[in-house]
This record gives sequence, structure tokens and C-alpha cells, in this order.
Amino acid sequence: MACRYLWSLCIILAFLSCTVEKPVAQKKSAPIVLVKSKIPVLSPEQRKELGFSSGLIEQIEYASDAVAEPYFATVVMQTENLKGEKGIESKMLAGFSVHTKKSDELMDGFRVSLRTKGYVMFKTYRGYGTLKDIVTVVQGNNSYDILSIQRTEGMNYHLDTKAIIAWLKRQQRDGSFLITGAGQDWVEAKFVRRPNNMLAFAKKVSAFAPDVLAHDTRTVEKLAEHMEQTNGFYLSWD
Repeated sequence: MACRYLWSLCIILAFLSCTVEKPVAQKKSAPIVLVKSKIPVLSPEQRKELGFSSGLIEQIEYASDAVAEPYFATVVMQTENLKGEKGIESKMLAGFSVHTKKSDELMDGFRVSLRTKGYVMFKTYRGYGTLKDIVTVVQGNNSYDILSIQRTEGMNYHLDTKAIIAWLKRQQRDGSFLITGAGQDWVEAKFVRRPNNMLAFAKKVSAFAPDVLAHDTRTVEKLAEHMEQTNGFYLSWD
């Protein structure tokens, strides 16, 4: 009798071991959707509001192979509310910008002629060759206006816009240059006349804006070589 039960148990176990397990259906992961922000286009009303010289915007669009976008500057409206706070920040249409990989060519071709007409052209974004640069045109008298418009500061080093402009003006004694770009925490410049001692100038740059050594160069000597090669310099406060 025991043998019969044992034999039956063996048959059941053998049957279960041969049963094919059904694969577990896996849920498909939801597809990743990338949303690309749409670049705003300078409207006919905004073109009229700017009142720039006839054909100027169209010339820049053609040369850059891009459509003009509105550029808004931050302005402080002097006021006083019930809390005693003075000054309210507001955005004001101040010019136009273009996304382009021809930024250096574009600026070399238009910067001088625009200056004579009361405009300044400068980079507001650097794509470093991977992304497109952003080149902006606004009304202005000199290249220092660029820093005031961009409100460039070195917050981590307690440097406001006026302090940065004052430092740049002092450096014009060693070698003359033009500001070609600026952002919230960076400045780009090109030499008109190079400093006699580039290494000494590199030491001044690295002392005033130490974060430049964390980008393309690691030593003052390499920074001086880089400035020789690019015929300009870069300030950065990360």
C-alpha cells in the first residue's frame, strides 16, 4: 500500500517539474517625450517699437541665417510700497538677438558700422562650438554699456557691475580691447592692442576672476598662451 502511494507521489512530482512556466508579461515603459522650447520671434509690432534703422534687423537676419528674437533688458522702476521697499524690476524690450554659429564672422562684419550708428553688438550666450551662440544688438555708445545692460556681477566675490567696469577701464593702460560679450557672471573681450607682457596681464585676470582657471586653463602660464592664441581674454565668476 505504501509503495502505491509512493509511486503516485513520484508521478505527481514528475508532472509538476515538466510543467512549462508561462512568461510573465512585463509592462512597457512609457516613451520619453522631449519638449523643445519654442524660440520667440520678433513680431512686426516689436520691430516697430524698437525703431531701429531701416533694414538693420533684416540685414542681421540674412547674415546670421536666423530669425530675429526679442531681447528684453531688466530695468528697475523707482517706487515705494507700503512695506517701504523701493524699486521694482521690470522687463523692457531693448533690442533683438539671433541664434547663430557665425557669431565671430557676424560681429567682425557689423560691429564697427553699428557703433557709428549708435548700436552695440555683443554675445549674450556662448555655445562653445557645440551649440549656437546668441548675438544681440541694442542701442549704446560704448562697449561698457554691454555690462550695464546685462547687469554683470561677480556675486561670490562681492563685485558689482560698477566695480567690474572700473577694473576693465584700468586694464586699458596695458593693452586696449573691446568688450565683445557679457552675461550675468562673465565677460568676453578682444584685444585691439595686446599687452606688452601677456603673462603679467594673465596674472591680473586670474586674480580678479579666479574662476577662469577652472575653464579652459589650469595655470596662469596656460591662460597667457590661450589669450595669445585667441587675441582676447575672458572673465568668469561662477
